[in-house]
Amino acid sequence: MSGFDSEHVASLLRQLGQHDQLIAQAYVQGYISSDDSNVNQLSSLHKSGILRPDEDAGDYRTSADIKQMLNRLMRQQRGYRQMSDMGKVINALSDSVTDYRDAIEQQQLDDADYYLEQLDDLLYDTKDSFSGSLDNMHYAITSQFGFVSTLSAKVRENEKALNYAQKLLLELKQIDPNVCYQWIDWACPSELARKVTGFIEWFHRVLDRLAHIIDKMRVSLFRLRQDEKQANQLRGMARYLRAHPEFEIDPQLYDAEHLPQQLKFSPPLPLRSYVDVRNTGLESDLIEIVQSLRKASVTALVKERDSCEISVEAIEEIAYDYDFFEQQVELLFEHSIINNVGCSALEYWQQHQPLWQQQAQDMAPKSWIELVFSCYCKLTNDQQQGLTIHMKGRVVDGTNNNFTFTDVVIEPNGD
Repeated sequence: MSGFDSEHVASLLRQLGQHDQLIAQAYVQGYISSDDSNVNQLSSLHKSGILRPDEDAGDYRTSADIKQMLNRLMRQQRGYRQMSDMGKVINALSDSVTDYRDAIEQQQLDDADYYLEQLDDLLYDTKDSFSGSLDNMHYAITSQFGFVSTLSAKVRENEKALNYAQKLLLELKQIDPNVCYQWIDWACPSELARKVTGFIEWFHRVLDRLAHIIDKMRVSLFRLRQDEKQANQLRGMARYLRAHPEFEIDPQLYDAEHLPQQLKFSPPLPLRSYVDVRNTGLESDLIEIVQSLRKASVTALVKERDSCEISVEAIEEIAYDYDFFEQQVELLFEHSIINNVGCSALEYWQQHQPLWQQQAQDMAPKSWIELVFSCYCKLTNDQQQGLTIHMKGRVVDGTNNNFTFTDVVIEPNGD
């Protein structure tokens, strides 16, 4: 973003915030008409690139960039069709890495910073694009494609989304992201290695998430097709009944004069969610129902369970086994904290050699220094805040971040 400063960005954001109602109206309704009250505001938004003139004079629409941003934030249906040509993306990344490596080897630090920033922007855009695409796919499934109302349209949208996702997964599986490790097979800075390895790890996660979304799309499509089939059957049944009025039942059929007395229905009963116990006419029917239910209940026989004795053996006591040298590292940390002095691991090793040889314990000085460093790394965050470790060593030839350490010094933190 070297071509702009923070004031330009802040000015654009202020315009978005001050004219939020006009921009929202133009986005929701598709256009906004100018009048005497808003002509200056619309002209200012047009100059900023937020709005653009419509076909009709005096009408404005949101620009493509603003509309695309709002579509993604509002999770519009077409939001999942994003940049999917990962081969071109990897080629562009490879070119940026090559330019960055040449600038580093020629000691052109300004150019190297530019190429690294270009690589970071491309990685960010790719990750954000794919993440937004997958989020919109998942939102479309969970909302049952709520942006369309009919079942047939939901099925079509699900089929299109499933077809798109399957093609995207097939294209991505044809790419081997492990070839990107070749970009860092030189003495590259750690920030480049961190970006490349993070991109490879993200690529594998995208494949797993896309496969999971495809499985959910298949299940959703199966259910939607079942619902569509049932709805078609119900619509066909309704059309048949409308075409054959002889199947319609007259609500006053119970009082029809042409029916014999044996076929006449009783008047419809009012619907209730409970039994009216105050109606004495239902007493005999209720008693009969209760008695029939009592006769139908059959008691289940209780099966006799088999029993056996369980023998419990005594718990074996195991003596605590500790590591001699890890205890020595703890004594080193304890000595540094109690005496509030810095302790050299190499000097501690030299001072305690007679005592260790008496106990038949031996460790090389290099292994001892590595053990002290490893034990410090295993401390909790609170414990590491109480101690400070200093590494003594020199840079390995041909690198700028790799060191060979000859000693470590542990000293208490003064804070």
